[in-house]
Amino acid sequence: MFHLREKAIVVSKKGNKAEVEVIRTSACAKCKACSLGSEKKVIKVWVQNDVNADVGQVVEIEIENRALISATFIMYVIPLVSFLLGVILGLNFANTLNIAWEEPFSLLTGLLFMSLAFLAIYLNNKRFEKSRMFTSRIVNILDE
Repeated sequence: MFHLREKAIVVSKKGNKAEVEVIRTSACAKCKACSLGSEKKVIKVWVQNDVNADVGQVVEIEIENRALISATFIMYVIPLVSFLLGVILGLNFANTLNIAWEEPFSLLTGLLFMSLAFLAIYLNNKRFEKSRMFTSRIVNILDE
């Protein structure tokens, strides 16, 4: 099983969870996939702290590739498919209802379907957070 590993600093603890600040690598600064590489934004996440790392320690966190791919599918593919389904259904309904402005109507139905997909993802967020599949964890303390 492949895992994505990153370095982070523990900034707080609560029970067996720790809030960590991910240390961006030089590759992150060169990547244009998101705005985090070019700006000074901080990425903070809660992770499972099974190694009992303390505040201030540099640690290595990991998440399984399967979880990363699943999360990417949920956040990008499902809304995109919902949008396309809405556009196709909008075109069909526009023809059936004799709406003159077919394209704007289908665009609006596509946006409505995509919004509903994002709403469903948002409403299920707590369930995703509780899933062990999507939980990152500390696997190693790097500065002992």
